[in-house]
Amino acid sequence: MKRVSQKPEVLPELSSARPGSSQRRRTPTILLCLGLVMVALNLRPTIAGFGPLLNQIQGELRVSASTLSLLTTIPLLCFGALAPMAALLVRRYSTETVVLVCVLMIALGASLRVGPSLPWIFLGTLLAGAGIAIVNVLLPGLVKRDFPAQVGLMTGVYTLSVVGGAALASGLSVPLRTAFGGAWRPSLGVWAALAVVGFVAWLPAVLGRPARLAGQAAPVPPIWNNPAALPVTLFMGLQSLVFYAWLTWLAKVLQDRGVTLAGSGALLAIGNVVQLPFTLAVPMLAVRRPDQRWLVTGASVLVGAGLLGLLLFPAAPPLLWVLLLGAGCGSTFSLALVLIVQRAQTPAQVPQLSGLAQGAGYLLAASGPFVFGALHDRSGQWTAPLWFLVGCTFLALLSGLRAARPLPAQRP
Repeated sequence: MKRVSQKPEVLPELSSARPGSSQRRRTPTILLCLGLVMVALNLRPTIAGFGPLLNQIQGELRVSASTLSLLTTIPLLCFGALAPMAALLVRRYSTETVVLVCVLMIALGASLRVGPSLPWIFLGTLLAGAGIAIVNVLLPGLVKRDFPAQVGLMTGVYTLSVVGGAALASGLSVPLRTAFGGAWRPSLGVWAALAVVGFVAWLPAVLGRPARLAGQAAPVPPIWNNPAALPVTLFMGLQSLVFYAWLTWLAKVLQDRGVTLAGSGALLAIGNVVQLPFTLAVPMLAVRRPDQRWLVTGASVLVGAGLLGLLLFPAAPPLLWVLLLGAGCGSTFSLALVLIVQRAQTPAQVPQLSGLAQGAGYLLAASGPFVFGALHDRSGQWTAPLWFLVGCTFLALLSGLRAARPLPAQRP
């Protein structure tokens, strides 16, 4: 494949390794890992915590299902629209500093999301979504830069933490609501405290960040010359669309089928918890071979089976379908992140491919919760929305199979 760029783009922060001659003392690995985990834990609670409480929130705010879905759609739009800003920010500031500021934005946004009226809630949603969007793009590049020999393991740890944050929020939303006397606002506001903990845990990474050394930036091949760019982006977007749609609406679907509020919250938490071993194991399996199509196929089959179970057997106990959804989505999400790292043509291209895949991908994913809610508003049933997700899962499989093929060798 030809390299046509005469003046390749440069990303100094994420393309350079931590130099041993840096004037700063390097952050100890254990503190760097702890900071990574605590930051990643904050990337989903502000979204996942709403699901089990949607009925109460909708009743108090007196809004339609499609309007309520904006609480998930707005962050996803932020993920897409603001992802390209990450590469621009790290040209001016260190990656570690940008992540720190974004975690502070998540804390402030989580506080505003429990405001007295819908405009305040939307403002907090926008602020938290903006912070998460930038961190989403930068953390995979940091994993590649700081742990080059443990990419599979550390990608697993990162995705485990992201999914763990979602599981924590969805599982504790109803118990926290009960502890606060039935009030949903303080039960969601506690996630601002988790973001403050993440801010403190990330400080050592900022203090030990690499110095900017002239002449060490690596050239970045143009992203559009990468044949995997489009399929990776589509796979990232479609699997995210399916996940965020059921993360937002699964509890309400189950409640409408007779499951109690506490029971639906517990099932949603189980769906997130079951993802955890898959988010850790799948990246470690994926990096062992250049071809990941077998993993993409298996993960997509699990998601499709869970959705079809909810569709075709509505009266059956939903636990099995929830387990299948969780196992499948945990696998597809971690595979999407591995493919971003593995299909980048150079380490310096990782943030560029990450920005494209997560930017355009999450813009696509943002339609999922809204379309799901709108289809329910129109039909009054959950059949059409669930078939919509089945179709998206099939498209994710097709794009994933294309993305998972090994890159052809580059010609000099």
